[in-house]
Amino acid sequence: MKKKFFSRLTDLTKVKDRAAFADVEQHIKKHKYGSDAFMNILQSRYSCHSFNHHPVSASKLEMILEAGRLAPSAGNCQPVRIWVVKSEEALARLRQVHPCYGAPVVLVVGCRNEEAWVRPSDGINAAKTDAAVVLSHLMLTATDAGLANMWIWDFDPSKVRELLPETRNHGIYGLLAIGHPSATDGRPTELHDQRKKLEDIVTEL
Repeated sequence: MKKKFFSRLTDLTKVKDRAAFADVEQHIKKHKYGSDAFMNILQSRYSCHSFNHHPVSASKLEMILEAGRLAPSAGNCQPVRIWVVKSEEALARLRQVHPCYGAPVVLVVGCRNEEAWVRPSDGINAAKTDAAVVLSHLMLTATDAGLANMWIWDFDPSKVRELLPETRNHGIYGLLAIGHPSATDGRPTELHDQRKKLEDIVTEL
């Protein structure tokens, strides 16, 4: 009886080992280089159209802002500024410009042309490009922190400067709403997986 028991236990262990080995296949990197975790961040990030009222922790917000600080800029001029809108009073003012989908925190990303690098060949100012890079860092880090987010571009920048006078000396490039998605309307839309094929956007020369 004792031998039979240990024999069954050994069989169960083998089954467990086989199950664990099978599970390993799910964790094999799809990509030859880099981190699959990073690719998962890129693939899982989506535009959230509805947030609940659960607050964003201070530690997560600090990490997101640090990612924005680390973003590269042309000539390392760093012409970008970030305003954290999270008080009820400030959010109420900003929501006169855009509802921000009810997010508990909105990051206003602005820049100053006079502080940015200018390309000598054609005079193109890099401020807006620098702001886009910062906003991308913020957005992807928020996703990595387990927060839903929405890059908002459909608003009147002059009204933001009017209602948030702290921003008045900057061009307002974009808003990033961050928080936790609502259980009903906070899921990805059908547009999330609609991407052009690689061969449609890449040309090898």
